[in-house]
Amino acid sequence: MKIRLALLLCLMLLVIIFARVQGGYDPHQQSPDLQYNEAKTVYLGNLKRHENGVPPLRWNQQLTLAARWFSWDSVENRPPGFCGHQDTQGHWPDFRAREHGYLGFAGAENAFCGYISPEDAIQGWMNSPGHRANLLDPNSREVGLGYYRRASDGRGYITQDFGVDPAYAPVIISNEAISTTSPMVSLYIYDRSESGGFAGLSAATQMMVSNDACFTDATWEAYSARRSWVLASGQGWRSVYVQTRDVFSRTMTVSDTIHLGVNVPLNELGAAQMSTTQDQVTLYSLDNQNWAQVHFSLGWLADDTNETFKKWWGNGESVNDPKAWGGTAYRLDPGNGESFAWVYDTTFYKSIPMTAYFRLKVGDNTSEGDVARVAVLGGGIEYGPLILKGVDFAAANEYQEFALDFTFQDNPDEPFLFFEFWRIGEASVYIDAVSIFSEPQPIAATVVWSPPGGNYRGRGVWMRYIKDGQFSPIQQADTIPPLEVSPASLTFFADRDTVLPVASVLQVFQNCQTYSWEADSDVAWLQTQAVGDEVLVSVNPKDLAVGEYNGVVTISAPGVSPAAAPVRLKVVEKLASLYLPIVVK
Repeated sequence: MKIRLALLLCLMLLVIIFARVQGGYDPHQQSPDLQYNEAKTVYLGNLKRHENGVPPLRWNQQLTLAARWFSWDSVENRPPGFCGHQDTQGHWPDFRAREHGYLGFAGAENAFCGYISPEDAIQGWMNSPGHRANLLDPNSREVGLGYYRRASDGRGYITQDFGVDPAYAPVIISNEAISTTSPMVSLYIYDRSESGGFAGLSAATQMMVSNDACFTDATWEAYSARRSWVLASGQGWRSVYVQTRDVFSRTMTVSDTIHLGVNVPLNELGAAQMSTTQDQVTLYSLDNQNWAQVHFSLGWLADDTNETFKKWWGNGESVNDPKAWGGTAYRLDPGNGESFAWVYDTTFYKSIPMTAYFRLKVGDNTSEGDVARVAVLGGGIEYGPLILKGVDFAAANEYQEFALDFTFQDNPDEPFLFFEFWRIGEASVYIDAVSIFSEPQPIAATVVWSPPGGNYRGRGVWMRYIKDGQFSPIQQADTIPPLEVSPASLTFFADRDTVLPVASVLQVFQNCQTYSWEADSDVAWLQTQAVGDEVLVSVNPKDLAVGEYNGVVTISAPGVSPAAAPVRLKVVEKLASLYLPIVVK
């Protein structure tokens, strides 16, 4: 048996890929039995990692799509006996992962060049030094599994792809088990990947855990990678949500799902149980009454603690300051001429208009003379300088922010983004941080934002409102819709000049709190009636010509984003009646 497994094992371990729907194959569609094998293989692999003291891997959708495509390609487009990692289009694992939407680092891949059980696949990989190294690599955080088996002859292929995304720090329930009969589970909570750049996050200092996305009654506690947790009672799919934050209060919210109870509905197993990435994030209940524009940030920040922060001349030193973000600031002191410092990055987003908010304070705000100067140098282009007088500060020894628009130009000869600071007067100038925001855009109650890089994975979204040169303090945007409806849309068919009775019901869901909501429609032929947590929806096609009509039912409440359900009405001359025979057994 060991010899046969060894022969089946794919011994090529090159790690670098593509995956595209073609030849009629869609990797989004997977049979329940093969999808179960994929989930079980993830779990069994995590048990081996646990036995060897390595954190578990989160099951990922994009890596799974890439793995499924390659398994299909290796069976359907290769002769029998193929065993490798290069696909028929000449690409390798890292290319396939990116083509299927995985924007982290990928490339390590294991394969079984035939169909085999999850137990035998994991054991076979563990018996091969190279495959074992991939499976137990502590640098990986996510995994995709792709099973393919041809019905006509049983020929199959199994692919396992590994990845790590600095933008994502997963939570994993009980080693990614499919189900549990006990509500007591174990959690593994990854810390953020620290980065010295302006777009990165620092290590988590606190976390809170909840059985609902609103974190009802949850409280902050010290961050810990491992924690026991009790799932919500009852039976069915149960999710656990974890939010972490760092010393700058930058948050990340992640979740995982497991089935509690027996008789797991395997037909429901799939994307809902996997981690994923989005290229957009929807933000709800924005204030569109008192402000004109809004802009956003994923906590982009330049701070005096960045490793690239440096004082070049003059007097200055790092100081502890409870009023500063993160508890520290850099003070530029009088004497010894001017003082000058900068902080820089080479990896921040290029060719995108941004706004930098310099957070500074001065020891004396009475001077009419110049006390400080700030500027941005982005790819060789200078923005500013912004020259500040003492009286530009509303109060002494209180931090104040000053905005400066810039674009980090894509210039290979000048690959640096600098934020520059001068003390030019006789007062001490404290440099706290520079927060960075996207280009302003008009406000609506609900905004769909596309973060630069197209890789949104649960980070808290900062926002600032703007009007007439004024700007608000930083606020955290709401990414959970306050109101939702199910089903998402309704369709009616009607005879011409016939009044239909109530024909459909919309269920209204209120997230995080209770609202005084009401239902309304935008067309005369569409009527609504609120009853409890439901809306009875009816149509009146009287006086409507034959054709198709569209309307919207809107669920609204004061101060929050509304929910809407499109309604389609098809009016015909006469609906045909279908009478089915009664079958008596």
